[in-house]
Amino acid sequence: MNFIVIDTEGSDTLREIAIINQDGKLIYEAFVRTRGSTTKRLNHKPLTEIVRDLQNILPNQTIICHNVQHDRAILDKSFYKCRQQLPQAQFICTLELAQQKYPNFDSYQLGNLSRRFFLQVDNLYFKRVQAHRARYDAQFTLQLYLYLTSHPRIEDKPAMRVEKIVTTPSVKNPFSSSRVDDPYQNHLDFEHIYKSQFYHLKSLVEEIKQDKENQQSRGALILGEAGSGKTHLMMRLAKATLKTNRLLYVRQPNNPNSVMHHIYSRILESFAQKVDIEGTQRTQLDLLLAHVFVNILKTIQQEDKTQKLEQIIQLLQDDSLILYERLGGENTQRNRDNWKYIETKITQWWENNYSASGYAPNILKGIIKYCSYKDIKTKDKVRRWLTGNELDSQICEEIGLNNWQEDNLSKEDFALEGIRLFGQLSTLDEPLIIIFDQLEYLIHKPDILTSFGNALREIITHVPNSLIVVNLFPDRWQSFQGYFDDSTIDRLSINQLILQTPSTGELKKMLAMKCERVGTTLEELFKPEDLQIILKQSSIRKVINKASDYYHYRVLNLPLPEELPRINKASVEERLVSLENALTQIALICQPLLNHNNEKQLNIETHKNINNNGLDNEKQEDIIFDFEINKTESTKPNDEKIKVTKNNKLSQEKIVLNYFEENEQLISQKYDKPNIITDDDEYGKLVTIMEAFKSYDSRIELDHLTLGNRVLPSNLLIIKDKIKLAVGFLNIGGSAFTNRIRNFNELVVSSPQTKFYLLRDEKEGEITATGGRNRIEQLNYTSNGQFMVVDKEARVIFESIYKMILDINQNDLEVSMNDAIKVVLNRYANYWLIREIFATNHN
Repeated sequence: MNFIVIDTEGSDTLREIAIINQDGKLIYEAFVRTRGSTTKRLNHKPLTEIVRDLQNILPNQTIICHNVQHDRAILDKSFYKCRQQLPQAQFICTLELAQQKYPNFDSYQLGNLSRRFFLQVDNLYFKRVQAHRARYDAQFTLQLYLYLTSHPRIEDKPAMRVEKIVTTPSVKNPFSSSRVDDPYQNHLDFEHIYKSQFYHLKSLVEEIKQDKENQQSRGALILGEAGSGKTHLMMRLAKATLKTNRLLYVRQPNNPNSVMHHIYSRILESFAQKVDIEGTQRTQLDLLLAHVFVNILKTIQQEDKTQKLEQIIQLLQDDSLILYERLGGENTQRNRDNWKYIETKITQWWENNYSASGYAPNILKGIIKYCSYKDIKTKDKVRRWLTGNELDSQICEEIGLNNWQEDNLSKEDFALEGIRLFGQLSTLDEPLIIIFDQLEYLIHKPDILTSFGNALREIITHVPNSLIVVNLFPDRWQSFQGYFDDSTIDRLSINQLILQTPSTGELKKMLAMKCERVGTTLEELFKPEDLQIILKQSSIRKVINKASDYYHYRVLNLPLPEELPRINKASVEERLVSLENALTQIALICQPLLNHNNEKQLNIETHKNINNNGLDNEKQEDIIFDFEINKTESTKPNDEKIKVTKNNKLSQEKIVLNYFEENEQLISQKYDKPNIITDDDEYGKLVTIMEAFKSYDSRIELDHLTLGNRVLPSNLLIIKDKIKLAVGFLNIGGSAFTNRIRNFNELVVSSPQTKFYLLRDEKEGEITATGGRNRIEQLNYTSNGQFMVVDKEARVIFESIYKMILDINQNDLEVSMNDAIKVVLNRYANYWLIREIFATNHN
């Protein structure tokens, strides 16, 4: 349907009129020149001339107005005053459309509706100070009409009965997945998007490899907004390099006291990731050691000419992975002898080239032990030993490694030596690729961010032969620089890769590729007006999510979801950075005008428009109203008490429920995969969850327990009114376990008003030592203490809640924290943590 949009200004007859077409192009604008007026203005005409112009434009048109009753009355009276008749035309009123579709709104003014639906013209939201200018109002009336007609009107699409909803669609939803959680996932790739950034990263890896003399690490900074495809780009890099390079992925740290150990633990998890090599699954650590070992033997051969060494090199030089097949069956003497020989040779090489002191030689022995075992459970025990955690003595005997002494170990120094060891080993293989992701919310955790900046400096300085990649929002990088060392900033800034929103053509090709994968096309699924709305979204993820919404609407006959209010969670610092950037852009725009001596003319025009002509009362009220809204929105950055309709709240609840259904399944599927569990990380996750709960219920207070200078399990004390709940984590073994649970038990007995939980993950195995088992029994015999083994069900819930909070903080899940927590409290009402804190009042 062809149409035009008209807005008129005037109290009785025309004072101003603007007409735009359906593409938003201005086709007519005029201002009425009154008798005796000397103002010189473009398109200033007598009313009679404007009426004659309109007689040529309006006949048989479909005319869109906001409040047709007002605009038509103005036109009728203006034509009547000029003794003419308003031409025949069809009028459509956006005010009436809005009332029909949203009957419970408090206001249907153009400005209020534009703000509610977040409508934009030229990427700017509605400003009331500019309202009541015909062209401005006409442009937003067009956007409002497009918005209202892109969603089903109530009378056109009644609420669906259950039996009418399609539950077995003929076409699978090609847009069901819109995000990549880590680089090791396998999603459809869109190689036409960010092609230059991808090849830039690959070239950096090659440059590091060619730098044989210095073996210096390099940094790269990937800047892109939420949903722009940063992790997807890392997935593409992983697919292209995993067969040759070791790609290591590090998520956001959560504990300021153990950031380096967190990075090291995530690196160990990454090394456990399997890579398909000609149909055989090998871990990244297996691949690293095999390649390194062959090169070490070649180096040793220059001085050691023994026949045994020559035979091994001859066997392995064409395919180093034969190492794992030709050393004898597991638990055979031949296998043990061969691996002992490998351990001796590699250890000698390390001591000759580096040092026999520090943690590194023992870590290296652990790596060799890890690769020597084929049994998955045994390899997992070695990997737990590699974290530096003290284990049960029986486990250490089984894997043939000396136990760590937990209380005499500096975890942060240990972790840095371990990471540096991997970098040094990689000099005999290929460069490491270390990716840091999901860091944005650290700006709200300055203690963790400071520790992370220090850790990053140490890694860039001391770990050789590595590409260090940091993914961030652009504005976060501005803020992070205040916490980073100058050398770190310089090393990262030298390779800044910016991910802009792809072009409409690139986005359309991306959607077409997704459709092709399930045997359909965009044209079969969507109408042209659907695609227009889908492709206007501001990020790749939002484009895919909007396409999924329209799939549900067109294929499953489900209503489109309500548009949810955008939540501003920016900190004061972030808003200052944004303001600084905006002022810089304004200065660049204004500079040419000032240079051409237009400053005086601008001032004169401004005074004419404001002082001479004045502002009518309605406009003054609008300005005051606009100020009040802005002031309210900015007084408290984290205030999420946003007024939303009941439908919006239901939409948010549905989004969160769908999120949990999807992520619970993903976390459950990953449960049996190797992962590193540390007390510091568990504590950090609980703090993150409880801080979110605290934002929902201000009565919650957080603290921790101490017992003089004695060592306790990592713990958090949660207080709410009369409730006191202490939660500790103890995933280590050996004497450290016994000593810490003994101290914990003393607190339990001395604090009868506090409920105590001591948590241990079931994957860490049972405590076999008599002393430790006795202490567990003592804890469980108390009236206010419990030793809890975290099983799969409890782990999935804990990780799901933690991940949801991270995703909201990272803008990956666009719902309000309060609404999400309401869903959590209902969905997981029987989960021990929620039961203890919210049992009586979460409804």
